[in-house]
Parts: sequence; C-alpha cells; structure tokens
Amino acid sequence: MLVRRRRSRPTTTRRGSVFVEYILLVTIVGIGVVVGLALVRVALVNELQDLADAIDAIV
Repeated sequence: MLVRRRRSRPTTTRRGSVFVEYILLVTIVGIGVVVGLALVRVALVNELQDLADAIDAIV
C-alpha cells in the first residue's frame, strides 16, 4: 500500500505571515498609545486650567 503525504506549505511562508500579523498588531497598539497619551495630556491641561481658575477666584 502506497501512502501519500500531503504537502504542507513551506515554513518560511508561515513565518512571514506571522511576522506581518505582529507588525500590524504593534502598529495598531502604537497608534492607540499615542492617541491615548494625547487625550491624557488634554485632560490634564484642562484640569490644571480649572485649578488655576479656582486659585485665581480665591485670591
């Protein structure tokens, strides 16, 4: 009886596709971090402005 083996894809193709997926994931996470930090900066500046206005109202 002759047994035929299925040919699988070369491992380089699999490694390449996994590498592309990691690059895409790192890009999306990086953009999210940059946007998140920008929003935190805006919120912090607004809070400090409110604090400055409150101190100015006292004096």
